Amino acid sequence: MHFVAPLVFAAAAGFSGSDRAALNLAIAGTRDCPPDLSAMIVRFRKEFLSGVRDAARRPAPADLDARVRGIPRAILARTPFSEVMGRIGEAVGALLSAGSPEGGGEAWEKASAGPFRYSGVTAAAIAGDPAGAVRAALGRKRDPASEPAETAASRLVSDETNLLWAIWIAAGGDARPAGKFDERNGPYVIPAGR
Repeated sequence: MHFVAPLVFAAAAGFSGSDRAALNLAIAGTRDCPPDLSAMIVRFRKEFLSGVRDAARRPAPADLDARVRGIPRAILARTPFSEVMGRIGEAVGALLSAGSPEGGGEAWEKASAGPFRYSGVTAAAIAGDPAGAVRAALGRKRDPASEPAETAASRLVSDETNLLWAIWIAAGGDARPAGKFDERNGPYVIPAGR
């Protein structure tokens, strides 16, 4: 019994791939996010990517939905964007941690480089419901043993993209560009290395 607990903890310890794989997926999730938010991510990329890397290394927090609800409030309260970007990066990293298949491996590393097919922006994301985007991502039924690495990577990119839209719209950002990526017209492709 003493040997089982550490193994269970290690399996749930965070993102199953390398830092490079996590950052590739995080960056892919920003490719079709709100244009204004994308510009801020580029400007504060160090804080965003540090947040992703740190959160992806540990298990997703149980209160992730509550944490993401606080991000739009922080934006509206004029919290410095360097701090906001770190928090957004942490939310993305937590999604990666919670949604990556166990074990990782060479197939997972290759899949994290793309291309990715994502479903499009959901109605919940357009409604500005970041907690709903998290619940949808974490509540999706999947069988990690049978899900190909490419499918898992695309699913994560889709979840991240929807979370970013939901956060930005909840903070009062422009929802109109989301129509360009409406899920009813998807899936959409993000090429490898874009």
